[in-house]
Formats: sequence, C-alpha cells, structure tokens
Amino acid sequence: MSMLFQTKYLLIVLPVTVFALQVLTGCGPRQYSHPTGYDLEHPQQMELGKVLNEISGITYDRQNNSLLAISDSKDKVIEIDLQKQKLKDVTGKIAEPGQDFEDLVLLDSTIYILASKGEIRAVPLYGQDSNSVQVYTLDVKGKNDFETLYYDTASKGLIMLCKECDMEKGAHTKTAYRFDLENKKFEDNPYYTISTKAVEDAVKDKKADFKPSAAAFHPFKKQLYILSSAGQLLVITDSKGKVLEVHRLNPDLFPQAEGIAFAPNGDMYISNEGKYGKPTLLLFPYKKTESKENE
Repeated sequence: MSMLFQTKYLLIVLPVTVFALQVLTGCGPRQYSHPTGYDLEHPQQMELGKVLNEISGITYDRQNNSLLAISDSKDKVIEIDLQKQKLKDVTGKIAEPGQDFEDLVLLDSTIYILASKGEIRAVPLYGQDSNSVQVYTLDVKGKNDFETLYYDTASKGLIMLCKECDMEKGAHTKTAYRFDLENKKFEDNPYYTISTKAVEDAVKDKKADFKPSAAAFHPFKKQLYILSSAGQLLVITDSKGKVLEVHRLNPDLFPQAEGIAFAPNGDMYISNEGKYGKPTLLLFPYKKTESKENE
C-alpha cells in the first residue's frame, strides 16, 4: 500500500524499521515475539493529523475498504480512506461535549460507539440527525472503566471488556459483558472472564499490566486479539477468554496502542494515540505460513 500526502487531515505513510530497546544489562536488543503470520517490528506506518490526535478506536469497513475511527476529543466518527488517501466525517454530532468515547464497531449501516462509563451509542452511518442516536447503558454498580468493544459472530452480540471495574478487585480477572443485538439490551451476568494470572504466567512477569484497551476477532483464525496499552501487551484468547498467547509490544512502535482492526485478508491495523508523540496507524500485512492454522 502506498500513500503520501498532506492536507488539513495529515496522513503520511513511511516504511519503518525499528530496533527493539536495549536491555538494561547491555546484552543486546530485547527480543519480541510475534503472532503467526505477523512481523510486529516492521509495519507500514502512517502519521495521523491533529484531528485524530486522541484516536481511541478503529473498525474496518468492508464495503469501502476503509477504517472508521473515533477520537476522545471529537463528537463525530471519521473515515480513514486507505485508497483515496484522505479523511472525512461519516456521522453528524453523536453526543454533547464531555463524553469519553473509546471504541466502535460497524455492523451493516449502524456504528456502535462505546463510552468509557459502559454506554453504547447506536449511530446511523452517514447520519446527520443526533436525534436518531440510540443509547444503551450497562447497569453495574461501582466505578467502571471500559475501552474495548468488539463484535462476536458466534453469539451475535457486542462484547465490552472492563479495563478497570470495581467488582473485579481482588479477583485477578477482566470481565466481559454482552450486549444482545436482537433484544437491544445487556445481559445481567458477565459473559466470561479473562484470568490476569494466565497473562502474567505467559510472559513470566507477575507485574504484567493487563488492562484491555481494544480488541478484534481475527477474520479466519477464530481468535480474539486484545491490546493492553498500559502494559504494552498483545493478548490472544479464544472466544470465551482462555489465554492462548501473550506478546510484549515494542514501546517505540506502540507507545499508546488503543485501536485494532482486521481486513478480510488478515491484514492487521493498530492505532496509537498521540499522547507521547504523533498519532500513528500501523499496518501489519498478514503472511500465510506453512504451519497449521485454524482457517
């Protein structure tokens, strides 16, 4: 993919070769593992402009072969056109100022947007009338913070993952809640939990910080890829939260990874907020291997 342009919305693609951080012992570069089919240290990198400086979630639009993005500081959904090399608004105003939007999912002609307090907004694609926005709120006691929303084809529901929720204190788990798309309501009980100890064991680090910041299902592996910006981790689970793999992410490339999406061919996109520099969109082309994969 080749892109190079600069407008009001800046999007620059650069070939990138990034070396891992030196370990404190001076024994050489730190080694990072990779999921099968991906090279996490050599992406194509796109610098995003100020309009997406706080990009907090992305989802793939199969119909237009583009990405839709949400930003903490904006009240609209923005399309990243990967072919025409430009950005544009695809919704009108979706909320009053002060909302903290963290992730989004596109299903048919509706965009489902997650607010951090556990609220989902259903917004018509290209809709300009804010009165058409439907709001659904999870009723869970205590202080709760959500940054992750994804679609589960098996259960035909939207799944929210706790980043930090009060009822998890002392449980060493991260909790998933399901929103039933047919009945348009949340289930009363958690859908599943993820063991934080399993994540710690996988990287042999009892201080590994697993706080989900984004997630998406691989299009044909039937595995869930979960980002944890706080601990710079990529955690891969099955559809019910069983930890299968954990990969540490190079902080030079993933300073604040808070968005993930897949193209139908397996290409993976990860977005970084611009808190520690310029916001970026990273493309990791999928490469088929001879190893057995669940395709």
